[in-house]
Amino acid sequence: MTSHVVRPTLPTRIALLSALLAIAGTSAFLLARYPGLPDILPVRFGRGGFPIGWQYKTIARVLMPVYVQLALLTVFGSVGALVLSRPGGRHDADAPDVRAAATAAEAVTLIAAVWIGFQAYAAVALASMWQLGRAGLGPIYTVLEVSGAVISVVIFARAQVLWGRPGPRPYVAGHWRFGQLYKNPMDPALFVPTRDGGRWTLNFGRPVAAALMGIILAVGIIGPAVILGLLLR
Repeated sequence: MTSHVVRPTLPTRIALLSALLAIAGTSAFLLARYPGLPDILPVRFGRGGFPIGWQYKTIARVLMPVYVQLALLTVFGSVGALVLSRPGGRHDADAPDVRAAATAAEAVTLIAAVWIGFQAYAAVALASMWQLGRAGLGPIYTVLEVSGAVISVVIFARAQVLWGRPGPRPYVAGHWRFGQLYKNPMDPALFVPTRDGGRWTLNFGRPVAAALMGIILAVGIIGPAVILGLLLR
C-alpha cells in the first residue's frame, strides 16, 4: 500500500482530539469561575500557607493554565507534524521508516495529551486555591503529576518497543559524516537505521531534522528560563 503522506495512527488522532477538548473545557471552566474569584488573587504564600503576595485578577492571569496548554499543544504538535512530514512522491506505508515516523508522532501526541489533561486539573486546583486564599493545590494534584510522569515513561518505553531494531542498510560512505551522522538529501526518510542497525537516527540531509533539534534545544534552554522568570515575578 502506498500513500503521499505519513498518516497519523488512530491513537494519535484520538490523543489530538482529547487535547483539544481538554483545552476547550479548561477555558470554559475558568471563564465560568472568573466572576466568582476574588478581585485580588493570592500568588505568594508564607509559612502556614497564608498569602503574603497578591495580584489583581485579570482574564490573562486566570487563563494561565490555558496558555500552558496551548504552548504544549504548539510545541508537541509542531514536533509531531515535522515527524510526519515527507517530501513529495509516493511511499510504502508499511516501510520501516514510515512506521517509525508514525510511532514517534504517536508517542509525542500521547505525551502532549497527558500533560494538557494535567493542566486541566491544575486549573481546577488553582481556582480553588484562589477562592480559599490558602496555599496548596491539594494531594490529587501531586498524585496526578506523578502519574503523568509515569505514564509518559510508559509511552516512551512502548514507542521503543514498537520501533524495534531496524537492521543495517548497505553502507555508503558519502552518506555518513563523522562516522555516525547520516546525511542524504536524496533520501526521503527522516528516520534511518544507524550504521550497525541497532537503533534509529535522523537523516540530517532533510531540513526537518535540524528543525526538530532546534525545537528540542529551545524547549530545553528557553523553557526553564521562562518558567524561572514566572516563578520569580
